[in-house]
Amino acid sequence: MIRLFAALVSLFCAGSAAAGDLDEIRERGALRVAVAPLSPFVIKAEDGTLSGYEIEATSALAHSLGLAVEFVEKPFCELAEAVLSGEADMIASGYSNMPERRRLLDFSLPYRDTEYFVVISRATGKKARTLRGLNRKDISIAYQYGGVTGMVANGEFPGADLKGFSSFTEILDALERGAVDGAVLFDPYIEIAEKMKTYKYRAPHEFALTRTIEAYATAKGADALHEALNAWVIERDLEDYWDDMEEKWFSDDYAVASAPPPHACAAAVPAG
Repeated sequence: MIRLFAALVSLFCAGSAAAGDLDEIRERGALRVAVAPLSPFVIKAEDGTLSGYEIEATSALAHSLGLAVEFVEKPFCELAEAVLSGEADMIASGYSNMPERRRLLDFSLPYRDTEYFVVISRATGKKARTLRGLNRKDISIAYQYGGVTGMVANGEFPGADLKGFSSFTEILDALERGAVDGAVLFDPYIEIAEKMKTYKYRAPHEFALTRTIEAYATAKGADALHEALNAWVIERDLEDYWDDMEEKWFSDDYAVASAPPPHACAAAVPAG
């Protein structure tokens, strides 16, 4: 995480082409949105088709601005770089407003929040006994590289054998195979893990390890785009749009993992 942050700071300070503000975007005619497969925010089908919460919302956003939308698919760990390099205008992938990210990016008003839990196998629960007991090297805990789960895993379980993955698809596969003892997850991934047949997983605690708020991220200085995003979030909130989207996409019908991404985070540590 530290190496990634340092690399992004260097990129930002080097004066790389910044993502365009609204006038430039209108001249181009398309809003470029950086996304990473992260069900149900961004669901990637086996044929490469994208759908999900963020895809529907940003398509509607672009339409309201009189623009086409272009999705720039990246590994989750490279979403910030896509905006800082000018390859994309904004990020929409269940992207949480975190202090580390605010040093590089601006965030719109939030449109939802997420709670994070650790799920562990029954055998691991007997071994650890308590959450603090998970901090031992013979217990492996998975997290998504470049995301909030990595911050939570490193902050809460620094003594465990932490294993980073490029996507939650890979994390779920590792849980299914028993290649890791647990993982830091959020719904719908918690629900998927708890329904696995090969190994039984559960969240051994009632209260979330942390709660984040999700928002759109833009380059610093893209003030007109930032204002347009805030106006969009507020207008949709007054129409109960976000509640309707939550009910639609965070349902059992979409509690599935995206297809494996075609790319990986270079610093991810493979497990198993």
